[in-house]
Amino acid sequence: MDTDTTEKLRRLAFTPMRTQPPNATRPILDQAAKEVEVVDGGKVVHYLWGEGERRVLLVHGWAGNAGHLTVLADALAEAGCSVVVADLPGHGESEGAESSVIHFARAIEAANERFGPFHAVVAHSMGAAATTYAMARGVALERAVFVNPISSYTSLWRRSGEVMQVSPEAIGLVRSRAEQWLGVSFDAIEPALAAPEFTAGLLVVHDENDPESPITDSEALVAAWGRAELMRVQDLGHTKVLRDEAVVRRAVAFVTADGAGGRAGAAGAGAGAGAAGH
Repeated sequence: MDTDTTEKLRRLAFTPMRTQPPNATRPILDQAAKEVEVVDGGKVVHYLWGEGERRVLLVHGWAGNAGHLTVLADALAEAGCSVVVADLPGHGESEGAESSVIHFARAIEAANERFGPFHAVVAHSMGAAATTYAMARGVALERAVFVNPISSYTSLWRRSGEVMQVSPEAIGLVRSRAEQWLGVSFDAIEPALAAPEFTAGLLVVHDENDPESPITDSEALVAAWGRAELMRVQDLGHTKVLRDEAVVRRAVAFVTADGAGGRAGAAGAGAGAGAAGH
């Protein structure tokens, strides 16, 4: 595959489709205060609810937006938390054409500096991978909740190749091109590699039949993390799970529970990465 084709596929993989908030969540989104911050030269829109002492950041996934997290945001605010949700770079109302897990992580770090320190992060899909990377770079948390997380870049690139209908050899070239673009190695920042350094408590919620991210990757992440637990669900899909009553209730209870939970990211800065896909 020639260089021009590889670069075209690289841009395709890292250009998210902008989506609109679900109609049912718009009234909650409209109730939030809105603040705009500049991250890496682009405007990032933040939505804020509540005035409690516990500060919680909610992080959407690839091709998502803040509207996907409003049910969780409302429930956490009702439970006494201050809640921040961002439209991440290249998503929702925020600026940017291309994005990646590194762009996500930088926005998480910027939000932590502006609105934190955060007691917890609740992250969906690619947002969970970005949160893990941000923690490895020093974002300190007491607790984290990952919902249908991307927990392996190896699986993610395999899935990206299937979606783009290219051969494993071709997607390998796209991956290498992306690593050159971002100046990083995906192998070096596999979430399970960083997990043993974390002392924050982790709850992973994963649909056993999630078509975007295999539950086996979450099982490996939970095993590596140590202070972690896995909540298995069925037939909730990749995104609808964010609005499920039982999942929201469990996530809120985990975030607001008193008990041991070290405020820690991980020692060292780690490497960076972008990722194609959800």
